[in-house]
Amino acid sequence: MEIENNVFIGMHTTILKGVHIGNNVIIGANSLVNKNIPDNCVAAGNPCRVIMSLAEYHEKRKSEQKKEATEPVRLYRERKGKEPDEIALHEFFWLFSDKPDTLPEIWKNMNRITGNETFTNEVMIKIKNSIRI
Repeated sequence: MEIENNVFIGMHTTILKGVHIGNNVIIGANSLVNKNIPDNCVAAGNPCRVIMSLAEYHEKRKSEQKKEATEPVRLYRERKGKEPDEIALHEFFWLFSDKPDTLPEIWKNMNRITGNETFTNEVMIKIKNSIRI
C-alpha cells in the first residue's frame, strides 16, 4: 500500500495491500479501496471508484455552500428573532461581506486559515453581489 501527499481518507475505510493512492485525493467514508486511485480526484464506494475530479468537487462545494448558508441564517432569524452576527456566521463569513479590508477579526482569522486569502477576498466581493439571503 502506498498513499501519496494530501490524501483525506474517510472513517471506516479499508485499503487493501498493494493499492496506490495518488496525490490530492479524497476517499469517502466506508469505502473499500481495492485498486489504484489516480491523483486529483474524489473516490468512494464498495468497491471504491473515482466519482469526480477534484476540480469538479471544488465547483460543486462552492455552489452547495451558498445553499447551505441560507439554512442557518433562516433558523437563526426564526429562533433568535434577530440577524446573526459574525460569530454565528463564522463558517460562511465570506458570503456576508463585500469589504475584505473591514472584516471582523474572527472572519479575518478564518480567511487566513483557508490559505488563499487574496483569492477569497476577491470572491467575497463577487459573491456578495450575486446572493441575497
